[in-house]
Amino acid sequence: MRTMISCLSFLLFCLAYVHEAEAKADLQSILEHQEEGATIYIPAGIYEGNFTISKEATIIGDGKVVLKPKNPKEPVLTIAEAKHVYLQNVQINAPGTGMMIKDSHHVQLSNLSMSSVESGVEIYQSQHISIEEISVTGNDRHFANKGNGIAVFNSSDIFVKNNKIDKVQDGIYIENVQRITVVGNEVENSRYGTHFMYSKDAEAYGNQFRKNVTGFMVMMTENVDFSNNAISYQNGFNGTGITLYEVKNIHIQNHAVSGNRVAISIQKSTGANITNNRFQMNQTAIEAVQSDTNLVMKNVFVGNLVNVRSDVKGIQLKENYFDDYSGIDLNDDGIGDESYAALQSFGQWMVRKPVYQYYVESPSVVLLNQIDQQTNKTAKQLLVDETPATNFEKDHAVHFQLHWPQLVVGWILMIGCIMIWRRSVIV
Repeated sequence: MRTMISCLSFLLFCLAYVHEAEAKADLQSILEHQEEGATIYIPAGIYEGNFTISKEATIIGDGKVVLKPKNPKEPVLTIAEAKHVYLQNVQINAPGTGMMIKDSHHVQLSNLSMSSVESGVEIYQSQHISIEEISVTGNDRHFANKGNGIAVFNSSDIFVKNNKIDKVQDGIYIENVQRITVVGNEVENSRYGTHFMYSKDAEAYGNQFRKNVTGFMVMMTENVDFSNNAISYQNGFNGTGITLYEVKNIHIQNHAVSGNRVAISIQKSTGANITNNRFQMNQTAIEAVQSDTNLVMKNVFVGNLVNVRSDVKGIQLKENYFDDYSGIDLNDDGIGDESYAALQSFGQWMVRKPVYQYYVESPSVVLLNQIDQQTNKTAKQLLVDETPATNFEKDHAVHFQLHWPQLVVGWILMIGCIMIWRRSVIV
């Protein structure tokens, strides 16, 4: 029996060694001399070099294919001036940039893995690029010394779907891009989940951002639709779920935004339409700084320290649910008979002096908020919701689900503790 186990272990070792063996094929030569439109299956192995694809091709890793750079200062794989390139099932290990796509169109990447990279995929001056189901893991250095998971510059018609990105500067960085869709991605432990700059006509939905500094950072961008993203527990003193800076015409709807210092920060922006979102357990749900009129309608505010605050104006409230609203609804139409005043003096002070946040919920601040509620109910202020909702919509209600395994384990632990306690008392 012992001999059999030893032989089996040796066989597994040999298989593993062969699997990780250095590949002898000249991969660059294969890529250069293949016919246009050919399908290439790369045998399993480790390939060292800085490879370039410039022809139409379908390239598939057959088994565990690992690419490593010969020159770590250059991308491991570059797709340049190419069209109709499909690449899948390849692993890239590099201390620098994993991949670069430039001056190309109709390129699809899928099932790629990049680990310990400074930057994952960089795209320049390209069109019709699709990146799906790739994973990018960066390093533990400071954000300033990292690259981005996926970065797109001066391009159009980009599709980024179901990718997992961890420990980079920005999960997805977008600069001067037209028509981009960001859907179903997961970004953690980075600076920004997704960063838009100088872009137009973008949509993002179904993404999950956790433990970053900011979920969405949107700057100087127009015509954006965000929906059904989960943004929670962004880190740091400046942790924000969504930050809008000089943004025009943005729709934010059906989000769950929780556990952030500020859920949505609107700065020097106009035309934002924020509807049907749930803001829960944030220090401040929505703040507006030097912004023109933005609509906040049919949202749910639960458990936030400050629901809405603004330095001058910038927020129009309509039919929102506030958990601290104390009005009544005599005709039972779901709309309160009295206005809700979100004009909190203390909230405005915190916009100017963030250090005041340490006095939140102190007795004097609670008294000040109550005075604000009484004195501003009839004022025609932009921070007054004249039609506050008095109940949740069904889609916003909290649904409790019983987890039987956890319940059984909890009961066993509780009974065990009681028995131990009784035994100690009797002794």
